[in-house]
Amino acid sequence: MSKLKSEYRDLANSKRMREFLNGKGILAKRQEVAEEFNYDWHARKLNFEQHFRGLVLMQVTAYRSTRDYQHAAKNDLLFHANGAGVEISVSGLAQANRNRPLEPFLAMMQAVMTAVENLPARKLRVLDKRTWQGIVGLLHRTELFDATTLKLPPKLRKWAPGKNEGTAGMKMQLCIDGERGDFKRILFTPEPGNDSPYFEAMLGDLAKQEGRIYIFDAGYWKIDTYYDIVESGNDFVTKRAGKIKPHLVKELPLLNEKQLSSGYEVLQDALVHLGNDQDRLFRMLRVRQTNGQEITLISSLIDLPANQICLLYRYRWTIEIVFRWLRQTLELEHLTSHDPVGILRQILTALIVWGLLVIANQDSGKLSPKQLWRQLQADIHQAVFEYGYCLGFQGAMSLLS
Repeated sequence: MSKLKSEYRDLANSKRMREFLNGKGILAKRQEVAEEFNYDWHARKLNFEQHFRGLVLMQVTAYRSTRDYQHAAKNDLLFHANGAGVEISVSGLAQANRNRPLEPFLAMMQAVMTAVENLPARKLRVLDKRTWQGIVGLLHRTELFDATTLKLPPKLRKWAPGKNEGTAGMKMQLCIDGERGDFKRILFTPEPGNDSPYFEAMLGDLAKQEGRIYIFDAGYWKIDTYYDIVESGNDFVTKRAGKIKPHLVKELPLLNEKQLSSGYEVLQDALVHLGNDQDRLFRMLRVRQTNGQEITLISSLIDLPANQICLLYRYRWTIEIVFRWLRQTLELEHLTSHDPVGILRQILTALIVWGLLVIANQDSGKLSPKQLWRQLQADIHQAVFEYGYCLGFQGAMSLLS
């Protein structure tokens, strides 16, 4: 219990913890899912429900390793009070991470993603007033995607080689809804190399989509795919990749810098051709960012004001906030397993938790995962107090009798 993060020790009702784990009913049948995939075969004192709760608690607390998990399961009232207090050895935990299937977590993840997709539209984060007013009418159409690298123990290099000799790592490619913040597509890929080979996979089935605006960085680039996006009735905003050489068609007049709420300064605004197609026009904006760096933006939104294109690209950084939240708040920077299956299980649990936080937060005025997470941690701590109170009451009654 001493490992509980001190800033989250407010009191709350433990019922909130149970509601959170069920995802307002979304995961209420998770034990049935586990049984369907035979998760508890050779359980060895660690069944699916205990394991799932333990993985969640490992993210809530300051515990880091499998050895920490083993200690907490045996000695920490926090784990006992929330159904994760089991006696199991470090080798037993390692075997559980290695031998038990991922499928229940994948099925749970899909259930959470589907539930979040059906929620009423909610904006991902609070924007400053000028930025929000500039693109509020476009956010319901946007999808943001990018990749982040997760460093792995060097012993896993054979499974997931890193960029440098002796290192290991993998990439997590995410596509999120620009308005709600829920995950639409998730892809795990090798760390070395660029992201372009996964461009089409991150876009999804373009034939089933129309009117979307895809916002991505220069790591995803392929002129033929740009054509496919436009032909499907969708649009995009991206940073020009070094290999793309636009062909100037027409210079457009520049707006007064004071009119731009994006904070960017437009140095050049033009219509261009990309590749060999001379019949298709794209927008090219050469801009100076707030940090003084110059970049070039490419977009199919040729009629949109330059300021809105800049605002959309700047909004792409929202996904970086999601990455940071997953890595730091949900502890993906600290792996509890050195086994590939265990690592993927921890990542999937973190993504499930994010989705459950989005679901649980629908009753409040704005989406604040951090506030929800603090509430959850407070609820867990309260469960310990209630557990201790019950023990103390039982002890007092036994003395009186």
